[in-house]
Amino acid sequence: MQQNQSNQEDDQPNNIMDNLEFQSVLDIQNLNDDQFQEEIPEQNNQVSDMYRQERHLNLIAHQIHKQNEQRPQPVLEGEFYKVSPHFLETNSTYYCTLQPKRFTYYNIKNKDKPLGILDFDYQKYIFSFVKSKDDQYILSFILQPEGCEKKFEFVVPTRTRDQSKKWVQLIQQYIQQSCGCQNNIASMSKYHRFWRHERILDPQILDQAQTGDLLIFRTKGTLQNLQRSITRSDYDHMVMFLKNSWEDPMLFESSNQYGVISFSYKRFVKAKSYRNYEKILYKPLLNVSENDRILMHAYAEAQIGKGYSLSMMKFFKKSTRKNFFCSELIAYIYQLMGFIPEAEKCCSFLPGQYQIITLIGNFTDEDKRLDLLKNAQLGPDYIVDFYYLQ
Repeated sequence: MQQNQSNQEDDQPNNIMDNLEFQSVLDIQNLNDDQFQEEIPEQNNQVSDMYRQERHLNLIAHQIHKQNEQRPQPVLEGEFYKVSPHFLETNSTYYCTLQPKRFTYYNIKNKDKPLGILDFDYQKYIFSFVKSKDDQYILSFILQPEGCEKKFEFVVPTRTRDQSKKWVQLIQQYIQQSCGCQNNIASMSKYHRFWRHERILDPQILDQAQTGDLLIFRTKGTLQNLQRSITRSDYDHMVMFLKNSWEDPMLFESSNQYGVISFSYKRFVKAKSYRNYEKILYKPLLNVSENDRILMHAYAEAQIGKGYSLSMMKFFKKSTRKNFFCSELIAYIYQLMGFIPEAEKCCSFLPGQYQIITLIGNFTDEDKRLDLLKNAQLGPDYIVDFYYLQ
């Protein structure tokens, strides 16, 4: 595969922005097409063991998915003080709910969007609590994900003390009954702030992904941390799915290594390139017809082979549509579909929460959700779990 040459459409002096690079999710493993081969175990018994383990864990995942298709109403709900992990911050009051095998907390003023989702089926939790001296009620309790230093500590306010023992009893019961506890599942603890999102397994993406859906990446590394600081974004790269009826999902991206390309999602997973990211989010595109997805696929394929470019001058010049950075490319496809107004600059869209020039919209921030046209809508974020088999 040929490396794409840097774009020279903008003759401006180098600056910090010019040195930002959205790394390809393919290039990290530096795999060429003829090098990409699935590893075959030498011994047949190894194949059998691996197959049995994968089948068993896939069965667990299927059971969890079925259980959550129709999640019941909360068994308990109430208000607790959440202990802040930061020394200078005061404890805040949160609205909390307890459903079978799931503890969720919300901002007291916004009960529609959860701030923390602790699902006992997805992750094993260590539970502890402190009783009052007279043993009449619970003073506080802690939920800690196994394999993670993060602790969720809640103090019981006076108004909730009457039910405090019932809360503790049910939390203990749900943890013991959960798949996370019974199967020692600790994969979610590997991800940055995993409790902010619902979870999806990577095999489920093979079944669910459609053209226009997004993967949004938070890359490990000091340079990427700097990049996110400069762009004021929680994420530093994004790709779009391309899917048709005769092949597996493809990932469509623009990167500084290759420019605009597409490649197999299975290839990305089998190369274990996900290990280079703190977190990967799956974000579905909703309310789009099949005909529109076919048209979007054609628009995307027409861009393959174009170059990569990211510089400050892009925000002040009229785009030639010949070179793109990652989220600019996807915004352009959305704009061709009529999901984004023609007057908007596609280069103003970044993978995360803040746009450099204007707050036009966002791909990830729920509070500043990107409002699409033609009734299209970006769905909620799902954290992709690649480690559930390990």
